[in-house]
Amino acid sequence: MRNARLLLLLLVIATGDVAARQESENGRSALTLGFDHNGICFGNAPLHNGLRFNWSDAGVECINGINITFWKPGEPLSGTINGVSLGLVGAGAENLNGISIGGLATLGRSSMKGLSIGGLAVVCQGSLTGITIGGLAVVGASETKGGSISNSSTGILAGGLAVVTQGTSLGVNTGGLAVVGKGNLIGVNCGGLAVVSEHQLAGLNTGGLAIVGKESVSGFNVGGLAVVSEGPVRGLNIGGLAVVGLGGIKGITVAGIGIVSRNEISGINITLGDLRSDKDDDDITISGINVGGYRIKAKELAGLNASILMTIAENTRGITVGCYNRVDGTQHGISIGLFNHAAALFGIQLGAINWAENNPAFLRILPFVNMHF
Repeated sequence: MRNARLLLLLLVIATGDVAARQESENGRSALTLGFDHNGICFGNAPLHNGLRFNWSDAGVECINGINITFWKPGEPLSGTINGVSLGLVGAGAENLNGISIGGLATLGRSSMKGLSIGGLAVVCQGSLTGITIGGLAVVGASETKGGSISNSSTGILAGGLAVVTQGTSLGVNTGGLAVVGKGNLIGVNCGGLAVVSEHQLAGLNTGGLAIVGKESVSGFNVGGLAVVSEGPVRGLNIGGLAVVGLGGIKGITVAGIGIVSRNEISGINITLGDLRSDKDDDDITISGINVGGYRIKAKELAGLNASILMTIAENTRGITVGCYNRVDGTQHGISIGLFNHAAALFGIQLGAINWAENNPAFLRILPFVNMHF
């Protein structure tokens, strides 16, 4: 009992001394039970190996062992803590390596490696590596006056509301509402509402409402409403309403009401609405196995293309199926529908009315079947 009282007295004296000298000496007062920065420390010693208790860290250089604080760290964050860093209110340093847990927040300036947990948030201005969990958010964003904060993250990032990173993120990222990357998001990314990347989005990506990748989207992508990219979309892509890949769509794509691109669409594409490529050149613009509910429209069609209502193209190669099939240029292959029209037919038309403009006058419009070879 006497030893416990003595230890408590020493703690009060040490922390009281810190408070008294904080302003004049930048909080560097401390009492160490041990020798040469080793042992048990009470106060704000900049260097220590072992067990360290402190009110608030400021001017840290290097701590190895277990560091326990009761208030948030001072600004600017400095030094390196290797081992276990526990903050009743907040834990933080320039570099955190090991296990870092903050009651409200865990803060890192240059890097955080290992297991990092913040009751409300984990915020890092540099690289994140390991398992990172924030009750509301995991954030790597720019300072108020600019500057890159999160250069990269590797591992598992989990935020109750959001995960936000400015650099490249590799690994597993989950945000209750959103995962947002100003750099690349590569790995498994799940956002309750959305997964958004300003650059490359790759891997397994699921967003309750949308998947958005500015440069490209690739892998297995599921958006409750849409999968959208200004660049190409590749892989297995499912959009509740639409998949939009302005730079092209390749792979297996399923969307409720539309699959749209300004470039080539290839693979297996299925939608109950509009399947359309606005690419305007002589290359094949839609190819593979394609099913559209309302319409399939492209300058060049190749493969098996089937729509419930209409198929419209400049040129076709393969099999075209729809109630109304219109080929404004050349049809190579078979066209099946109620009304088939081709400016130049080199194949067979099967339907109620079949119109081939390059046939002799008496053979241009025929019921049931028309052909030209």
